[in-house]
Amino acid sequence: MLIRRLSTSSLLAGLLGLTLLLSACGGASVSSNSSKITAGQVLQKAIASMQKLKTAHMDFSVTENLQMQSQGTATPTSQSSVLPSNLALSLQGSGDEIFPGQASAQMKLSIPGLGTDLQLNEIVKDGKVYIQNKQGQWYVLEQSSLTGTSSFLEAANSDQYSRLLTLAQKAQLTDHGDQPLHGQSLRHISVSFGKDALKDLLNSFEQLPSGLSQSDLQQIEQVTTLQQADLELWIDEQSFYVHELGITLKMDIDLNKLLQTTPTTSSPSLSGVFSTQTAATVDYSKFNQPVTINAPANATPTDNPLTIFQQ
Repeated sequence: MLIRRLSTSSLLAGLLGLTLLLSACGGASVSSNSSKITAGQVLQKAIASMQKLKTAHMDFSVTENLQMQSQGTATPTSQSSVLPSNLALSLQGSGDEIFPGQASAQMKLSIPGLGTDLQLNEIVKDGKVYIQNKQGQWYVLEQSSLTGTSSFLEAANSDQYSRLLTLAQKAQLTDHGDQPLHGQSLRHISVSFGKDALKDLLNSFEQLPSGLSQSDLQQIEQVTTLQQADLELWIDEQSFYVHELGITLKMDIDLNKLLQTTPTTSSPSLSGVFSTQTAATVDYSKFNQPVTINAPANATPTDNPLTIFQQ
């Protein structure tokens, strides 16, 4: 049954968090490959190697396109109003990770339709998240109080992508053999998840976006159709480190079914389909090179991430 504590708006916000986070061996079809080791074996070795990784540099890019064809009424007697139907956002940045649990990155978040262009720095260390706003002020929050995209670094979280690599062993693999990328010859493997893989993808989360429980995920699964979920992997066959990981994710959420499972008296009446398309690319380099991540000494404690950007 419905988790009635969730409003429709909070469920939609949670869905955005899910797509950003997804934002990371079955039969394999081979297009061209001169290596004796199979694509499935390469993937298994890559999982083991990435789990042993101590440090890495990352450059990442995430784009999110949301489309919602819907109509709502604020009250039963008010005039109908058309809700925003299109929204695009992009997140770009670079940083370093010390495994497990430490990271530092510089990021730019853009929402063109709203004219928003946000520059920020973020550090994760010793169970705390430090975020610097555009005025240069650092704030600190307890990491345990944040889930999903409350921490922008979650959009490029290597642990999440490692879980996707493990899940990829159950998907369809296409082996492209050795191909050049950024001046290197790397094994290129495409991973295609079936449309029935939504439950496994949702269950791959170690931490859920804020406000969502496993029961809520079951409800989301019932109203969501997975249209596409693909990974592109570029792997060094000597170290078996993943040098580049690309994700394409498309989902449709039936708003009619969503409202049937989350009826409220205050939420607008919605109909139609809420579609999301996510594309994420993470490039890894400088494997196991010395990295130092220092926590800011003058950070202001807060338990509300919104206060960081309200100045």
